[in-house]
Amino acid sequence: MAGSEVPDFYADQFRVNVAPFGCAMTFGLSDAHPSPGQMQPAQDIARIRMSLEHLKVMTMLLKRQLKAYEEQSSAPINIPRQVYNSLGLSQEDW
Repeated sequence: MAGSEVPDFYADQFRVNVAPFGCAMTFGLSDAHPSPGQMQPAQDIARIRMSLEHLKVMTMLLKRQLKAYEEQSSAPINIPRQVYNSLGLSQEDW
């Protein structure tokens, strides 16, 4: 991609698949006007593959950046309890 623009995407969904030798993250975008009462799969827009080591370092750096943002802006990024519950997470995981 030398000399060309880097694609710019917005995603509102993602899936992570981890295997013994690497990781694949698939980012998706939901339909802007879903049918009422119907869960529609997101359109996959990008897939990023990396080593497990790269994934772990990236995760640590993302956490550091988000915590720094929250501290500097004095504005915590609030996650609804139902999101935590649906993903099997808790606030203590943060």
